[in-house]
Amino acid sequence: MPFTALLRGVARVRRCGLALLLGVACTTGAGAVDLPDQIRFVVPLAAGSSLDGRARVIAEALGRQLKRRVIVENRPGAGGTLGAQVVARAKPDGATLLFNNNSQVIAPYIYKEVGYDPVKDFAVVAGTMTSPLVLLAHPGAKLQSLKDFVAMAKTQGTGAVYASSGTGGVLHIAMELFLKEAALDLTHVSYKGDSVALTDVLAGRVPVMMSGLPVAIPQVKAGKLRALAVTGAQRTSAFPDVPTVAESGYPHYVLDAWTGFFAPARTPPAVIERLHREITAAMATPMVKEHMAATGAEFTPGSSADFAKFLARESERYGKLVQLLALKPD
Repeated sequence: MPFTALLRGVARVRRCGLALLLGVACTTGAGAVDLPDQIRFVVPLAAGSSLDGRARVIAEALGRQLKRRVIVENRPGAGGTLGAQVVARAKPDGATLLFNNNSQVIAPYIYKEVGYDPVKDFAVVAGTMTSPLVLLAHPGAKLQSLKDFVAMAKTQGTGAVYASSGTGGVLHIAMELFLKEAALDLTHVSYKGDSVALTDVLAGRVPVMMSGLPVAIPQVKAGKLRALAVTGAQRTSAFPDVPTVAESGYPHYVLDAWTGFFAPARTPPAVIERLHREITAAMATPMVKEHMAATGAEFTPGSSADFAKFLARESERYGKLVQLLALKPD
């Protein structure tokens, strides 16, 4: 047993001994629930992706707060299901958490054999951020607006291609939903994360992609890519001059990306409560708040139960979308 863990155990025994002498029940209290000396965030997309970037900022803030090592481990592939499998099978002690986005509720509708039950094998810990996505184009495609993109797609048909972070990911769903709205049919090129897809778009090998804001912002500001539209209900502070898809002629189109933490099922409720409280506190640190402000994200406060209810609604919504869009694995 690590020395620091042994010291915490001794302190706990002393507290309980005093409680028994006083004739009261022994309890560690909500704030005294111990967490493992090292916590691992499993991210089901590649290093450098928008999801990965958000995970690393929270991991650093949480590590400083807990005075523990918090690491990020990338397990990309199969629409996020490979990373989810790792967490579903992990020891339920608070040491391993899944940091995922909308793909948590999307992928099980696309990949029928995911190796876990998306509801029974996870405990909901905390929601963290929401943000819009952005449709990007390489300057060589000579697209100035969403209208230009639609015109190009109608001309080229399935000869036109777009990149995404992978089948079943929120970027894939966001683009396919727009193509449905605009009655377009493009060819999908799947990657293991938006940063990986971005490489080919930057090189001009693929003309367009839907992207998370963290990886898109530096490229747009540097003039290497052009932002055509954002997917939220309102414009984002990250790109105040870029219209929404709804503003651009598709008033019923709104889609935001969200992120949150999940633990293996059977993780003790007291550990879930402590993790929720600590993650919520980490979200309020200057480091995380600055990241959110710089990348057009908003904190989504609420209890674990609130997030679970939100997930149930999102699962129903995306189940219908996957059926509507007739999405299948590659």
